[in-house]
Amino acid sequence: MKPENKKKYNEKTPKRRRISNIAYLATVLIAFESIGLALVVFPRSTVSITEKRELKTFPELTADSYFSGEFTKSLSEWFSDTVPFRDELTGISTQLRELRGFRQGGIKLHGVGESKSDSSSEQKPEESSSSASSSTSSSVSDSSSSSSSSETHESSSSSETSSSTSTPNTDDAVKITNNGIAVVGTRALMLYGGSFSVSESYAKVMNKYKEAMPNVNVYSMIIPTSCEFYSPDEVKAYCGSEKANIEHVNSLLKGVVPVDAYSALQAHTGEDIYLRTDHHWAPLGAYYAAQAFAKTAGVPFKDISEYERQVVHGYVGTMYGYTEDIVLKNNPEDFVYYVPKNAEYTTTYYEYTLSGGRISGAREPFTGNFFVRYPDGSGMAYCTFMGGDCQIVKVQTNAGTGRKLAILKDSYGNALPGYLMSSFDEIYVIDMRYFTHNIVDYLTKCKVTDILFANNSFHAATASTVDYYENFLTQKDWGYWTEE
Repeated sequence: MKPENKKKYNEKTPKRRRISNIAYLATVLIAFESIGLALVVFPRSTVSITEKRELKTFPELTADSYFSGEFTKSLSEWFSDTVPFRDELTGISTQLRELRGFRQGGIKLHGVGESKSDSSSEQKPEESSSSASSSTSSSVSDSSSSSSSSETHESSSSSETSSSTSTPNTDDAVKITNNGIAVVGTRALMLYGGSFSVSESYAKVMNKYKEAMPNVNVYSMIIPTSCEFYSPDEVKAYCGSEKANIEHVNSLLKGVVPVDAYSALQAHTGEDIYLRTDHHWAPLGAYYAAQAFAKTAGVPFKDISEYERQVVHGYVGTMYGYTEDIVLKNNPEDFVYYVPKNAEYTTTYYEYTLSGGRISGAREPFTGNFFVRYPDGSGMAYCTFMGGDCQIVKVQTNAGTGRKLAILKDSYGNALPGYLMSSFDEIYVIDMRYFTHNIVDYLTKCKVTDILFANNSFHAATASTVDYYENFLTQKDWGYWTEE
């Protein structure tokens, strides 16, 4: 380059840089202003279908919340949680992350810590001679039936509704993420790491129910998760043994009858008894477990041929929300459930209202459909059963057995009542997180003859589960629905 040309180039370079810098800053400012404008103009998200939960609500401003700092904290959480187009942006982020990652042997681990050196998360304690094994059968006490009034809405037999606005259950998502998640092919598995010591407390609290209600049949159904049956060796290294924990609980029961859901499910692992993209079991798995319970309880039970098969196509469940693993999103499954044919029953809902995840009130009781029909592609399909958890549900049937059942459960238990409508005259469905009565007074008033604890193996080894059921025995009535 000639000296005179080099001089001219050097004189122009600062000007070029200034123009480039200005253009860059202008682009950044426009981008930030556009994002800020979008956050203000576009409606904020209220529900995340991907995460199966309601998003944060705008906090109430009070003097106490303002001066304590709770209001500003809640406001910040609301602002970040309700970004417009939240699910769409999450999907884009998931696609980009997958491009950076890799799978080894078709397996990808999410949030997994150290592998387990033995079959359980802790050493099983020596069983003392005073630890009585529960018997496999017991005498069955009967009780005369009683009825209660129900309020307006839709009366239901086996009819369905197309509503898809029910609130999804969210609490399980927090409680069940124990050791991490493995995606094996197109199946996601929660890795179990349960505690024997907590399981012992779970057994003790069930024994307390039997002591408090000696004339009521009490059953324990601990439901294994898909991790127990579908984990390859590479994944088993990170898991404890659900079977060992279940057997340990059963060995400590006193007067409480164990229901062997484990063997019932193990015999059908070649069938779709668990969901691939969700942490729940499939309704077919619940059918086999309900069958085992009916046999143990000595009540009639209808064959699956007496049910109408219903399908929600294109289902992607909770595991995609937990892992944001694109393989799960790209491989949806059919959600298949079963509705009893020619069944006569009425479902009454005693629904709670929530504020900040806690019970804040209650609605008037109403009758509605037990089965909620969701459209193909809906991520809410597991809410098919009663629409969710935040309620007490009473199902009145024409079974004519003289038996009344209370199911104390986590969300796995939601899939059971539909198979027991020919087995019990009344079924009370009580979620461990949402109950405001004294349990002994309530079940005595309802003249319940049978109690079934139906919880998955994670919850049976979780301290908060024990606390919930313990509190039910001693808590005072909150005053909701005092006349059933």
